[in-house]
Amino acid sequence: MSEIDQGNKYELTQTMHGDFTFKHLQTSEILHGQVGPRQEAERLYVEQSGIRETPQSHYVVYDIGMGCGAQLFAMYDAFLANKSISKLTIVSFDLEKEGLRLLLENIQYFPYLKENIALINLLLKTDHLHYSVSNIKEFEWIFLSGDFNKLSDNDLNFLPSADVICYDFFSPAKHPHLWTYSNFKKLFAKSNLNSVLITYSSATAVRAALLAAGYFVGFGAISGKKAKSTVATRKLENLLEPLPVAWKNTFAASCAKFSKQETDKNIIQQKINSHPQW
Repeated sequence: MSEIDQGNKYELTQTMHGDFTFKHLQTSEILHGQVGPRQEAERLYVEQSGIRETPQSHYVVYDIGMGCGAQLFAMYDAFLANKSISKLTIVSFDLEKEGLRLLLENIQYFPYLKENIALINLLLKTDHLHYSVSNIKEFEWIFLSGDFNKLSDNDLNFLPSADVICYDFFSPAKHPHLWTYSNFKKLFAKSNLNSVLITYSSATAVRAALLAAGYFVGFGAISGKKAKSTVATRKLENLLEPLPVAWKNTFAASCAKFSKQETDKNIIQQKINSHPQW
């Protein structure tokens, strides 16, 4: 039986600094293991997305690798704080909702989420939630379950284009099939001209696949002791710190320039050589 057939299994644990989080049993990865789920979600995804400052009335978040909901609830709270956003749509992708179920069971260890208990219960009961938060604010949540690799462009056609994509699957080392050119290419097709894709990964293979998919790619914020995160946009001018042309040498010298399950190596190589970022 494959890991996908089994679904995700987690257990409560603590980070090196004592913050409560969860451990993914199949890979032994500790979610947000450096700084804890709330701080990492805020620093990497909320702050770099610009959701707190955006003047947009409708804001769309793709929550890729929902897990135990760190990005989901951090984005929801930022939406409540921004008076300009009248509607927030979050699209969450995962095998199932096991992370949310376990979060609810252990909510006493996450006091900052106690105001979201009613919301968590609603998310567990349906795959499409749409309700009025107040007279002026509206929240929509769409959950797409199953293997992300098997989603086609047609499967995503009904979704609104993303303003921010939080790409937070398990690491490229443990789940290389989720960090490929084909996955980033289908997300590129669902991103708008000013959208941003953010991921904690600093892997050369990830940045290469993003470049090949059509994005301009740059360095992002640091979380904990990790290297700089990765930010990808459709406009070079939207990057604060683009990868320099010297990064091509890093790619050329790397012994891990492609995901272990990459099937489009030649395409990636060609597109990097001719990429307009350089």
